[in-house]
Amino acid sequence: MTSGAVAAGSPLTVEAGLAALRAGGNAADAAIAASLMAGVAEALLTGLGGGGIATLRMGGQVEVLDLFSDVPGRGGPAEGRPALRHIDVDFGPAVQRFHFGPASVAVPALPGGLWALHQKYGRLDMARLVEPAARAAEQGVPVTPGFAQVCGLLWPILGTDDALRALFSREGRPLRAGDVFTNPDLAGTLRAYAEQGPALFSTGAVGQAILAALGAEARLNATDLAAWQPVFRAPICYHYRDATVWLPPPSSVAGLLVAQALRALEDHGPMPEPLGAAQVRSLAHALRRVEGSRGPTLHGKLFQDGFVDGFLLALAPQEDFEAEAHGQAPTGEGRGGRPRLPRQPGNTTHISVVDADGNAVAITHSLGETAGLVVPGTGLLLNNFLGESDVYPEDAALPPGSRLLTMCCPSLLEIGDQIYALGSGGSSRIRSALLHGIVYLTDHGLDPRRAVTAPRCHVEGGRLYVEADRRPPGTLEALAAGYPNMNRFDSLNLFFGGLHIAGSAGGHFSGAGDPRRSGTFGTTD
Repeated sequence: MTSGAVAAGSPLTVEAGLAALRAGGNAADAAIAASLMAGVAEALLTGLGGGGIATLRMGGQVEVLDLFSDVPGRGGPAEGRPALRHIDVDFGPAVQRFHFGPASVAVPALPGGLWALHQKYGRLDMARLVEPAARAAEQGVPVTPGFAQVCGLLWPILGTDDALRALFSREGRPLRAGDVFTNPDLAGTLRAYAEQGPALFSTGAVGQAILAALGAEARLNATDLAAWQPVFRAPICYHYRDATVWLPPPSSVAGLLVAQALRALEDHGPMPEPLGAAQVRSLAHALRRVEGSRGPTLHGKLFQDGFVDGFLLALAPQEDFEAEAHGQAPTGEGRGGRPRLPRQPGNTTHISVVDADGNAVAITHSLGETAGLVVPGTGLLLNNFLGESDVYPEDAALPPGSRLLTMCCPSLLEIGDQIYALGSGGSSRIRSALLHGIVYLTDHGLDPRRAVTAPRCHVEGGRLYVEADRRPPGTLEALAAGYPNMNRFDSLNLFFGGLHIAGSAGGHFSGAGDPRRSGTFGTTD
């Protein structure tokens, strides 16, 4: 047995990772087993039809595994962006337009990425890692409140396809907490994957089934499936105060933005006392600095030679929004003074693993909102990455075969002899969830459980979103004076992501799963 710990968004996901450790596997084995189980227990957040990013320390070496999707269309005629289906969903304060359908599907990257991680670092047979997920898909998993909530949010998409609606409904209504979700076709796909590897999804039977299911509307083709490759990259290494943070480089946009936010915090000296108005203003200032970096200039240069190194050398080259950091009102809320509401709901999941040998894996992956179909005979849900503005932005010239962009930001944090794997789902809120986790662990010295459950804030489109729970009296009133359009959440809310942390020091494990997204933490002990 290998001692270790796992934090993730479902008890079954955590248990699959722990079972791999108990069988003698390492952190990489546990991350693979947990990721495969997440595709069953968190089936609307992730799966083999999606993609992601992993940051790992194995044998003392830190690197990033880019297992995100490519822009499809290799070898095809030059054409503009695909014509996507859409549906409008009413979230109360705003109506959100979701884009989906066959034309939204990018290369399913998770099968090749997990296989590459296993080939380089795994100890256990892939069949052993696959079997818990295959058995769960066959026998069924209990629907958690988080699973049911996402099912309800995505029902306008799920309900457009007969097979998908049947998979995620009972008696004509979306799955509810307490129901049992089964996907027996996926069990067969998982076991075939253990035998055949990623070729099953590129040149094999599942790849052919994907293309047949997408039909003429698809941009994805056989060349795209065969050409995709995982890439191991050097991480961004940022020294924040007395800690070291390892972050993913592009195709992750969020890694650069989190590094910039940390620099912005350092520019203003020590962090104020936790939870109060001064702390929120400091964090909001850093997040507004990040907000100012996003857009055409950043997107257009991410993959240019030397850009990342230059960005890191010149972090925070210009101080914007200084008045806000000192308690005065922000200067505006975006173009035309109208707030730009964040994307909803951020369907991504994260897994953190550490083991007794000092290995650590943080892995984040996603299906987006799904493409709104299930591949017949396979149980496979596909991504809708080409329909997501953060992933395939209009202002980024991304040719076929290039990596799409992602806000996934699995990270490692070293404080003294303690190593933490941490990350979050939540789309644009990933960067703010991570920033809070790092600050709570380093500046405020909180343990992972308190760091995960402490209230957060987020800034987007010039608007402040803040959790009110457990803040000192008068905090929200003080903030409201400077943020008249502040969005207040009275309790912890899934809007702010799902920060899952697993830590190790001298054989002692600590961690927490985020209750905002049904998170769970467990150890082998």
